[in-house]
Amino acid sequence: MRERITAATRANPDLLGLAALLLVLLVAYQHYDPSLLTPASVTILSAQFLPLVLAAGGQTTVMLLGGIDLSLGAVLGLAMAVFATYDAHGAGGVVTATVLALCVALAAGAVNGTLVAYAGLPPIVVTLAASFLWSGVTLVVLPQPGGHVPGGLVNAYNNGWNGVALPAVAVALVLAAWKLLRTTRHGLALYAVGGNEHGAYASGLHTRSVKIGGYALAGAFAGLAGIGLAVQTGSADPTIGTPYTLNSIAACVLGGISFFGGVGRMRGTVLGALVIGLLTNLLLFTGISPFYQLILQGVILIGALTLKTYLTREAAV
Repeated sequence: MRERITAATRANPDLLGLAALLLVLLVAYQHYDPSLLTPASVTILSAQFLPLVLAAGGQTTVMLLGGIDLSLGAVLGLAMAVFATYDAHGAGGVVTATVLALCVALAAGAVNGTLVAYAGLPPIVVTLAASFLWSGVTLVVLPQPGGHVPGGLVNAYNNGWNGVALPAVAVALVLAAWKLLRTTRHGLALYAVGGNEHGAYASGLHTRSVKIGGYALAGAFAGLAGIGLAVQTGSADPTIGTPYTLNSIAACVLGGISFFGGVGRMRGTVLGALVIGLLTNLLLFTGISPFYQLILQGVILIGALTLKTYLTREAAV
């Protein structure tokens, strides 16, 4: 019990620093958009940020295993293409398209996990190769931007449904589901294998199965992100997922997920994704040249990571 309290105490400054940065960005954002805290604005922003939050959630499951998934953006694009090109009408058609897209993304993630578990190669190498594979499959499904999502669904997602911000509800459900997952055998196994794979194996865990399950879960997260992005835009783009790979890694690192596995919280990842999303929008509001926006975004993220590392070290002393 004492060890758990100590670990929580050490992690708090990390998350508090990130929350403080998010608060600063919110104050700055409200200067440009006074309607920031209105229900309509919250709905629009949550619709924009949900795909990154979900993609970062998928990256979290892989990084907790001590790996990294460079194919996540490609899997996101594949799910988006499958969802938007499924030729069906009505609510039943949307449900079928959703299930089909999720199954495809989960299967892609499971293939990634199988290759990582049995090939004996570093995850970064395996998933880099897989990113070309899934990008190619996506182009077969959808050679150019197109597809269609029912207008009613797009409107409900972007403008709210009966006053409810559906994307914000989705984020809350993801956090609740993750908290529940952490109490299950599979959730505990993710942390155990990422923290000490040899020790987990010696304790009786089938580490290969855990890895496959973790990558499959990452695929499911990416699939949900792709579906959310398709609903947000009303169509699909086979190449749109690429930026989400690096942004998801940045969100995880900002949120305190360790590259070495076994350490991190999903709520930290969500905070990291919100920081990146708000920062991107804020730089657009300023009217600064896109070239300088990238430089400023990089400088701010490096500064945030430096501050986070400093606070973590101070808490450990």
